[in-house]
Parts: sequence; structure tokens; C-alpha cells
Amino acid sequence: MKKLNALFLSILLTHCGMAQQEKQKDMAEMINDTRALRSLMQSDPHRPVYHFVAPEGHAMPFDPNGGIYWKGKYHLGYIYQKLRDGKMEHVWGHAVSTDLFHWTLYPDMLNIKDGDMEQGIFSGGAFLSKEGVPHIMYHGQGASANLVAYSTDDDLKVWKKFEGNPVLKTPAADDPFGNSGKYTAWDPEGWYDKKAGWYYQISGGKTPALFKSKDMYKWEHIGRLLDSTKSWLYASEDVSCPDFFSIGNKSMLLFISHNIGAQYFIGRFANDRYAIEQHGRMNWPGGTFFAPEQLQDDNGRNIIWGWVLERKPETFPDYGWSGIMSLPRVLSLAKNGALQINPPEEVKAIRLNEVQENNMVLEANAEQTLKTKGKSIELKIEMIGGDTAPYGVKVFCSPDGKEETAIIYDPLKKQLVINFIKSSVKGPVKMPSHAMFGAPVDGFPEKVSEQRAPFELEKDETLQLDIFLDRSIIEVFANGRQCVTQVVYPELENSTNVKVFSGSEKVTVKKAQSWTMAETNAY
Repeated sequence: MKKLNALFLSILLTHCGMAQQEKQKDMAEMINDTRALRSLMQSDPHRPVYHFVAPEGHAMPFDPNGGIYWKGKYHLGYIYQKLRDGKMEHVWGHAVSTDLFHWTLYPDMLNIKDGDMEQGIFSGGAFLSKEGVPHIMYHGQGASANLVAYSTDDDLKVWKKFEGNPVLKTPAADDPFGNSGKYTAWDPEGWYDKKAGWYYQISGGKTPALFKSKDMYKWEHIGRLLDSTKSWLYASEDVSCPDFFSIGNKSMLLFISHNIGAQYFIGRFANDRYAIEQHGRMNWPGGTFFAPEQLQDDNGRNIIWGWVLERKPETFPDYGWSGIMSLPRVLSLAKNGALQINPPEEVKAIRLNEVQENNMVLEANAEQTLKTKGKSIELKIEMIGGDTAPYGVKVFCSPDGKEETAIIYDPLKKQLVINFIKSSVKGPVKMPSHAMFGAPVDGFPEKVSEQRAPFELEKDETLQLDIFLDRSIIEVFANGRQCVTQVVYPELENSTNVKVFSGSEKVTVKKAQSWTMAETNAY
């Protein structure tokens, strides 16, 4: 008997040792694969170095979601795709920062487990409950339902799904976009109104609807969110990825239409009604600013991020990744009620190697190369031009002039323009006019070579541009009143020059200040 026990113990120890060896082998292979993927991703000449990018490889969609400032940290969820039991699922990753630019990766914010009613986690936002507990309201893909989860720890690493789920179901006769005209459970936004003592829920789609509840278990359908007698949007547009928040003394609805991209309403919310006073867009045909997410920090700043859709040519190599987040943007209202858009003050911390030039005069139809060079830089420039001729800045310029992207102020058309027809040596470059899904944008050709945003200088106002370049991303902030995002793919290694140019009128460059930007993507 003792011999049998000894033999059994020997076999068991051998088996355990083999199992341990197999485990260590699997771990080593996983580490090698991770390092190989990281090396592949970082070899991409178009992968941004100071914009937040998808850390897990390819991410499509890559919507920012669940943004919340909690106990000194900025928490941002993002959709990515995870393989589980042979199926690809949409889940939320979780990134945390104290300065808006350097990010630590946490465990997934929202995931799928056996027994869950949803098959994937789609868009949604974070809010505080009546008791001050962080909650998330999101759309459950495959369940035709909006759902809620709440945090159970101060680090927000653990989220538990709400016992009262689902908090909204699509009526049986409806479809995912609510085309029957009633409402749909789709891309929700939730919040608690302390003054009113109600929870509110916006559910998006073709007919965005408003609901309220005392306890998040039972929801009353108030009706349409938008006044159906007013035509703010094209007929082809929907309201998805909504964020609803206070800005100044008003309320802002930030959202997308899938075919055009990010936009907003500003108005007043009272007595369960939203009275819209102004409408504006954050993306125009040819652009890719999409699925924005908002949070408010301890300084009362409304900060947003957007997913920047990529337009890489199919002929480009696959470097094993996709998914880019815009820079954080700070939104506020001017005294006249106009929306202000600015980069956060924290950007100063990643500036390196300042270059400055002052008081340059360009005669008509001239251009001048600046001292600054690079593909990941910030350029702050102040210019004075005429009233009739376009002028501006050219970036990603090759010395031979074969590659360049022009950032233009057009005083006659009152527009800020990014012209990317020569952004690649293999041009002329054209990109889809629509952001995602469906036909071209109403009234626009299928493809365009420039993005045009409304913008007008006031009398005696200088043009003040804050331009961020990051390998394949251009973000242009103009006088704190407009921001345009564009993807481009310069192919020449030496397309690092920056130029200023004039049209048929003289232009003065009062100040050109630039920095190379520190790399913040440590993955």
C-alpha cells in the first residue's frame, strides 16, 4: 500500500511539474507575442506618439465612453474587441490619468460574462447616483436594451451590473434605430438631477427620447427629446453617443450622426423639456471626429475626447493596430453664449525644444519655410492677413513640394479649411465625405479633398492658430472658437517642413512658436 501511495505521489508530482512547465511555456509565448505586437505597432510611421491610441491592437469601433473624474483621477473607458470562447466581443477598456496625457491601463471597465443578457458593450456614459456612487448607463448590444452598472470600489476597478437591468427595452415592433417613430433603446445617457429629484435617461436613434425615474427601476417615457416641429438636422441623420451636461448656465447635448460625425445643441433644460437655442458641428465632410465623450473635473472644466476615424489606404502595411483618440478639448461658453474650444493647460507639460520666430512679412503670393520641423509638434501662430485672399500654414511639407497639407483661413467664405489633396505623394488625395455608414452627406460629393468649417474673424482680430501634428493627425484650434481634426498620411520621410503662405494680399506673421512633443504612449 505504501508503495502504491509513493507511486501515486510520484505520478502526481510529475504531472504537476509538467502542468507548471506548460503554464510557464504558455506565459512565455504570451509575453513574446505581446512584445512582438508592441514592436510591430511602434514601427508604424503614422502611429501617433502623444495622442492616446488603442493599446490592445486593432480597435473598431474605438468610442470613448464612461468618462468620469473621480478622487483626483480622470477615468476613460473605450470600446475595443476581445476574443472569448471563439467569439469576438465588444467590451470597454479602462484608462486612468492624473494629467490628461499619461495613461495607466486598468482592468476592463465593462465586460461580458456567461449569463449576461447582452452580447457586447456599446456606447454609454458615467454619472453619480443620488447617493454619490459612480454609475454607468450603456447599450447592451444584442439585447435591444439599455443597461446600468455601478462601481463597488474607490479605484473604480470593479463594476457590478445593476439588479434592475434592463432599464429600457426597445418596443417589440421597433428596429435598432427607432424608425417606427416611437423610441428605441440605443446609446443612452443617464444623470441624476438633484434639484428635481429624478433620474433622467436619453435614449438615442432616429427618434431620440427622454425618460425619467425615481429609482432607476421604473422609467416613465416623457416623449421626444427634440422638438419635432424644428428641422435642425438633415433627414439622413440620427442622434447617437449622446452626452448631456451643464455648460455655463445652459445645457449642452453633444452627440453624433453616424454619417456626418460630432455635433451639438446648446439650450435650456427645464420642466422635462429641452429648448434648443443653437446648433453647431464639430465635424464636416472629409473629417473624422466621432463619438465624443465628456466629463467634468474638479475645476468645473467640461473636457471631451473623440474617436478619430482612420482613412488609411488599403495598400498600406498592417501594423497590427487601429484606434486613435483626439486630444482632450475644454469646452466653455463665452459671454455672448458662443461655444469656446481650447486645448487643456496640461499640454504645456509635454512641450520640448521651443523654437520661436517673430514679425515676418510675406508679400503677395509668397511662402516662407519656418525654422521648426517635425511630424509630432505643436505650432502656435498669430497672423494678420487681408479681407479677400486666403492665407495660412502648410504642414507635413517635403522639400520638393510634392507633399504638403494646407491649413487655410478663407476670409471671403468665412471658413477654416484643411486641404489635403497633396497630403500624400501618391495623390491627388480624396477621402469619403461621410464619417461612417450610408450614402454621402446630403448635398456633398462622395469624396472630397478638403474639410471646410465655418469660422470668421472679428474686426481687427488676428488669426491665432494652435496646431497639433502627430504623424497622421492634425488638430487645429482657431481663436478658441473652432477646432478641426483631420487624418492625413504623408509618405515621404522628409515631409517635416512647416511653411506660412499668403494669397493676393500681404500677410504678417506676428509670432510663430513651436515645440516638439514628448512621447506619452508607453505601450
